[in-house]
Amino acid sequence: MTSSSSIVATSTLVDLGSGSQLALFGFRACAFGQAKCCCLLKTFKDVFGEESGGRVLGKFLDLARALGHDGRRKLKLAAPGCIRLTHDEASVLSALSAAQHGDESLRDAHLTWLLARTPDAEHQDLVDWISMAMGGHGLTVTPPEAVAEEPCETPKGPTLVSVNVGHA
Repeated sequence: MTSSSSIVATSTLVDLGSGSQLALFGFRACAFGQAKCCCLLKTFKDVFGEESGGRVLGKFLDLARALGHDGRRKLKLAAPGCIRLTHDEASVLSALSAAQHGDESLRDAHLTWLLARTPDAEHQDLVDWISMAMGGHGLTVTPPEAVAEEPCETPKGPTLVSVNVGHA
């Protein structure tokens, strides 16, 4: 279960389009151990074709395993079917989107965040392969917008500061 602070408050899957929805649907299902779900496989075969659907789903499984096993931190994911997304899920989508747009440095920046280390060629190749397969079927992965938090209002009156002073 994810904490509320890990949820991206301003973005939902509906806002991101069908490419991002399918990518996150596949990634979450694989990460939660549901890669053999017949509905999931049917969806991927419907979208990518009878021959390619299982292969594309397999690459999502490889990506989920790679991030889960090779990374140096645990990723926070929302439950499959949740309309909201976590910051880590937003980073997965952003890495896929960057790869679709040929932005290797941005792809690597998101992979570095997800892995908490420099990504190797295997991680880069997985993201590139998935993004190309999706793009080849007319599916664009849209990253969520980065939204800056509202700045705190500056107090109008004098500010009170408490300082602990040690006695020598």
